[in-house]
Amino acid sequence: MTKTEIAKRVTSAIVGFTTAGVVRQIIKNNTTPEDVVDKAAVLIGTHVLGAIAADASKKWTDEKIDALIKWWTEDVMSQFNEE
Repeated sequence: MTKTEIAKRVTSAIVGFTTAGVVRQIIKNNTTPEDVVDKAAVLIGTHVLGAIAADASKKWTDEKIDALIKWWTEDVMSQFNEE
């Protein structure tokens, strides 16, 4: 596993958990389940929406990390290689 892959996994895990937590709080604050079926539906919906948001945030953070690495290698490090 490369350093880039490790950075992507760690960043994705942090962002994914945070995003899922925000989704969970939004749903919790905007629903009032009245019976067991409602509670189960809210719980399942929370997990599904949290997973969707986490996947989207992973894609976004991976793209940002790739762009940062590209910038670093092509723009920053190339200046040092020219000297």
